[in-house]
Amino acid sequence: MSEMKPKNLVDVDEACRAIFLYGKNILDSKVFQEAVSETHHLHGTVFKHTITVSLVSLWLSRQLKNQGIEVKEKDLIQAALCHDLGMVGRDSKYKDRVDSWKAHPRESARIARELVPDLSSDAEKMILSHMWPVAGPAPTSNEAMILCMADKYASMEEWRSWISENRLVAVFKEQLEEYWSRLKKS
Repeated sequence: MSEMKPKNLVDVDEACRAIFLYGKNILDSKVFQEAVSETHHLHGTVFKHTITVSLVSLWLSRQLKNQGIEVKEKDLIQAALCHDLGMVGRDSKYKDRVDSWKAHPRESARIARELVPDLSSDAEKMILSHMWPVAGPAPTSNEAMILCMADKYASMEEWRSWISENRLVAVFKEQLEEYWSRLKKS
């Protein structure tokens, strides 16, 4: 008997095929290969974050398609793969972390135009708005909102993972119990 999958999940093999189909120029690039070792969000990499954003974007786009809402999947995947490439080499590009938050979308869009000669203006707008509401313009399309939400989701998941791996909640609970114990004694 074959295993049944819920309809709302993206098939991993099919998702990989879509990413390779629309992102070959990007995946083959030197800057994308450098993203594999560029630290991002404390302990992850630009590569890991980018792939997570791409997969979440694809999943969200499929959810909308299932509801009859058309999504430009090619543009979305290309934008997702390029959205943080401007962070590669950030220590030499930006004066500090805040500067990198604000400036990397423009640098990412510049890199995307180099890697994808036929990059649509819609994909470029997605890249430029992915940091909203922290920086940059607000998303102006379904695809741009998908990318923005996928980026926030992936970032939060990376922070949750870091908190869990470092036992921060458990450490805080131990300290809180020690604090309460001292309060009871006084």
